[in-house]
Amino acid sequence: MRRWWFRMGLALLGALGSYVGMSVLLFTMSASRASLSQQPHEWLPLNLLEPDRRLLIIAPHPDDEVLGCGGLIAEAVARGIPVKIIWLTAGDGFPGAAMLVSRTTPDAQAYQLLGKTRIQEAQQACQQLGVSRENLCFLGYPDRRLWAMALSGERPVRSPSTGYTQVAYDACPNRARAYTAPNLVADLREAIIAFQPTDIFTAHPLDDHPDHMAGALFTMEAIRQAVQSGGLRQRPGLYYYLVHRGNWPLPQGDYPNRTLLPPVSMGQSGWYYFPLTPETLERKRAALEAHATQYALMTRFLTSFLRQNELFQRADEPVLYYRNPVDDNPALHLRPEGDLSVVQIEPQQHGLEVKITTRKPVETPFQVELNLITVDSRGRWSRNRWVYRPGADALPARVEGNTVRLWLSRPNLGTQRAAYLMVQTRLYGVELDRSGVLPIPLSDAGWDNPARATALLSAPSHSR
Repeated sequence: MRRWWFRMGLALLGALGSYVGMSVLLFTMSASRASLSQQPHEWLPLNLLEPDRRLLIIAPHPDDEVLGCGGLIAEAVARGIPVKIIWLTAGDGFPGAAMLVSRTTPDAQAYQLLGKTRIQEAQQACQQLGVSRENLCFLGYPDRRLWAMALSGERPVRSPSTGYTQVAYDACPNRARAYTAPNLVADLREAIIAFQPTDIFTAHPLDDHPDHMAGALFTMEAIRQAVQSGGLRQRPGLYYYLVHRGNWPLPQGDYPNRTLLPPVSMGQSGWYYFPLTPETLERKRAALEAHATQYALMTRFLTSFLRQNELFQRADEPVLYYRNPVDDNPALHLRPEGDLSVVQIEPQQHGLEVKITTRKPVETPFQVELNLITVDSRGRWSRNRWVYRPGADALPARVEGNTVRLWLSRPNLGTQRAAYLMVQTRLYGVELDRSGVLPIPLSDAGWDNPARATALLSAPSHSR
């Protein structure tokens, strides 16, 4: 009898091991498939290097400017086109890099040293690209806390790594400014007005990294305020570059003879292609290697951006908002109830009607979290949060198959100057999928016109 139980135990362990092994294999295959690159379809050449252009690059962290735009920057400078680069953070929240520079378990001082080091690395990288120091601007807000700032509004946040609650680096012109969203947007707005760019490049709002998503939000709001104030002679074109999207770009590693292709979940068209000459590619490589703390830890990932071209999407391309990237997160193969398909928003005078479609109906214990960020005429931020739980009566809802229609009451929404919504699905408090930040058109963009007020927007993949 004892031998029989022993054999049964071995059989169960073998079956469990096979199940876990197969699950890991399927997950890995799904992650690779979700990150696969597409072939070029309807790509457009990026023709922005005329003599009258002025390019502004906004990077969430030091090294993002090189990954996304290093070749474009080098080529623009070589042609005498003015280029300015703004970093939202000093990149002072990466534990591995802090340990590298301090040679010990990182504490607040180690993270502060990392911030100073990464600022110096960015300066050296831009020297390789030909950008002079007077055209570099470090805002110094907290790494890995930009989305928390967007949600906190007027309340300063604290960096969990450095312990700072305000800008503290000598290289930052806004030293001692509190870590709040209005302060960051004001700094960004002033820099935009001072430089008068014709084109702005920033991180993609569907980027997996929360700082990149929030950086897109801050850029959109800074441009809106700059235009509304009359400080810009012309509205600049806005372009997005992508850095984080699952395992993208594939194959990872140093393949300078390959073409950089967008991931399949990001649409088949609407991409702008900027080719790099061998000389420009080598300058981009030198700039990337100047980010020594990052290069030492993530060489394989960083060199994946040393390809024959760079890719951009224009902010007003409809492909950004009507793409339906279901099945873009391998974890959701097992829980399709959390896979966002479509988020449709219809603003009304005292709130929003939001229609959310998932791959399968949302059921308990899944829940949907909605965060609405608004900005008033004085630039003050506020946040409303709602949670939809299937079967609960707290939030008015109507279920139609895979679609949930929600009513979000927000009095005086029509008096706000800007509004942004993000939808997330959660399981036991863990985020499964999110929509990115969706700009809601208000009165100056057709608030009273339902045909223009409805925005059909895509849901990005889950952040890593």
